[in-house]
Amino acid sequence: MTAPARLLPRYAAWSLDAALIAALIAPFLRGRVARDLHALEAAFVGVLDRFYGALARQLDAGGAPDILALLSDASSERAITALETALLRAAAVPVVAFAIAMLVWQVAGERSRWQGSLGKRALRLRVVDRDGGPPGLGRSIARQLAGLLSWLTLNLGHAMAAVAPAHLALHDRLSGTRVVREDAPLPRWVRGWILLQAGVAAALTIAFTGRLASLAQAAVERALG
Repeated sequence: MTAPARLLPRYAAWSLDAALIAALIAPFLRGRVARDLHALEAAFVGVLDRFYGALARQLDAGGAPDILALLSDASSERAITALETALLRAAAVPVVAFAIAMLVWQVAGERSRWQGSLGKRALRLRVVDRDGGPPGLGRSIARQLAGLLSWLTLNLGHAMAAVAPAHLALHDRLSGTRVVREDAPLPRWVRGWILLQAGVAAALTIAFTGRLASLAQAAVERALG
């Protein structure tokens, strides 16, 4: 028997696919991403240097710090614009490559006899149309494109899959599809996989925060001479 798939197994399946796709495309993007991240860090350092340098000059002149004046300074505005451009360049290529690869991966999986990707297969999930049959090619493509709206709603579209009894995400509703799961307990490894992701996210957040603090400290030291 099958039942509407709940949010947890759906996320676990997606994250398995995402990890696999990221691993597959990483070798092709590694050089480009490394260069873009280096340029992004340089742009961020440029903003810090201009901000703290201007702040030091204000303090040397005996005036009170005026943050609004610092941010509206022409050189600061140029540095911020350069940072925005660097951020866009760093994100654009990997995000577009990942989105295209995932679209192909998911559509190919839904068109297979599994009616779902490798991640869905591991969680015993299948994608079906309103009548319970395999989705056609056009419907599968529409489902993946509609998934962009679920992302653009800050994942509220995905969170809709937690609402009983249908457990339909926004892109399910828009494409006329459903995700169903065999009525069986979740594999024991699923919770471990979710905890692993949480641990990796926490470690990356700590490392990222530490790097920003280090760059800010170095910028302060340069400003103070």
